[in-house]
Amino acid sequence: MISSVNDILTIVKSKELTSQQKLIALGNVGERIFSPVDLLGYTEEELSFLENQMVCDLNEGYALYRPRYIVPNYEVFVKNGAEFLELDAPTDLDDLLDGLLILYTHVPSITSFPVFIGHLDRLMEPFITDNEEEDYKKIKRFLNHIDKTITDSFCHADIGPYETKAGVLILKAVMELGNPTPNMTIRYDKNKTSRSFAELAAKSCLLVSKPSFSNDVSYVEDVGDHALCSCYNALPFAGGAYTLSRLRLGTIARGAKNYHDFINVLLPKVAKSTLRMMDKRITFIVEESNFFESSFLQREGFIDKDNFTAMFAIVGLADAVNIMLKEEGIEETFGQSVRGDEIGHIIMNVLKDIVDNHKGVYASRTNDRYLLHAQVGASIDEEDKLNTPAHRVKVGQEPTLIDHLRHSAPFHQYFPSGTGDLFAFDNTYVDHPGAVVDIIDGAFASGYRYITTYMKNTDLIRVTGYLVKKSEVEKLRNNQAVLRDTTVFGMGTDDCAQVFDRKLRV
Repeated sequence: MISSVNDILTIVKSKELTSQQKLIALGNVGERIFSPVDLLGYTEEELSFLENQMVCDLNEGYALYRPRYIVPNYEVFVKNGAEFLELDAPTDLDDLLDGLLILYTHVPSITSFPVFIGHLDRLMEPFITDNEEEDYKKIKRFLNHIDKTITDSFCHADIGPYETKAGVLILKAVMELGNPTPNMTIRYDKNKTSRSFAELAAKSCLLVSKPSFSNDVSYVEDVGDHALCSCYNALPFAGGAYTLSRLRLGTIARGAKNYHDFINVLLPKVAKSTLRMMDKRITFIVEESNFFESSFLQREGFIDKDNFTAMFAIVGLADAVNIMLKEEGIEETFGQSVRGDEIGHIIMNVLKDIVDNHKGVYASRTNDRYLLHAQVGASIDEEDKLNTPAHRVKVGQEPTLIDHLRHSAPFHQYFPSGTGDLFAFDNTYVDHPGAVVDIIDGAFASGYRYITTYMKNTDLIRVTGYLVKKSEVEKLRNNQAVLRDTTVFGMGTDDCAQVFDRKLRV
């Protein structure tokens, strides 16, 4: 919402924020000090949906000066160097890794840190030598440097689908370091990814909650040339997403008079208002902020504004469905209810039809349409405690693993810009990573786009689409400053959705 002078003092006086985190937070206050009615042309009705919390813009701000998510093509650096940064094209692994670290400090996003740092194995593979031990030390040092300087777990790297020497070394370093950052995905295709590489990735995912597995065939079909960035967002390569706004479906359902009013009146009205607000936000970024005119990323070909789109997101599908089930007198919950699944698909088809028929602005890369997204959840407002992330089943209401997979797979079809489900496994799976790969193969064959696993008893845990250390969350709960700004989001999401207590799969 619109910020105030008091917000500035609250940040300045905080005991829990580091000086860097305060600087970023103060910048966000500056973006939100303007009225969106005056600056962006929101109508009073559109603003009312923000004020009653049915719509959440994730505190992006109104004086927007860069796209939310930027997905550079770092191959440009490998081929040409970076003229603005006075960097030559790399000739060895040292040049590559040093140059990438420099580049990352100049790639903005909503968090002020880069949300995509490249298909790392592809970038590194041409520079890998016969000295595996020395290359490993350099890669491990590079990844550790990222964790300690890009203190935001929304920073994301991709590997795969093909096995490479670099990819194996990256996974080895990831397991040894056990760092939250960077988040990581293996773009998995069983016809391209070797079984041994898939099992190594599965073991790493169990031990340190990454990499997650994305269905590369599905995302290539729907998004084309893309990267997985931030949480699990599939976005156009050399582009990204201007903005992300989300509907709190549970909040909208509670504000409706009845089922008919929710499905046929209020939900469509809120959705269409959200799309119009997104249009206005994007227009300001492109026509007023001068980001593309001033950015060397655009000028040197790392990005192209024609490769950007926007994300129309939802949270709280489970909560909306549970409210409607209760209205119908059905004592069941989303995830374990045939009627609940029917209602869930009705809701999603209403939204899909509205989004598909809205002609967006500056989104030619995705046929002038914005992309539906299953958003991970946040802790911005009290309403977030009443809206489960994405289309996920509420913690404590999960069915058995097989039933859970069968229930959730059909919902993945709605979300071309990203969705995912998470499963906490017991320790026995570590010795049987092949079993995990079998589960993933089955899930993808059933329609899954993205899946991740982790061992419930580890310190490093996947919250929703990003990772935190539970030990850091405990420090923050005790009012101690912590290194990574995503720790506060992890704490808030656990407070809202009890994500540290997901059902253990044995």
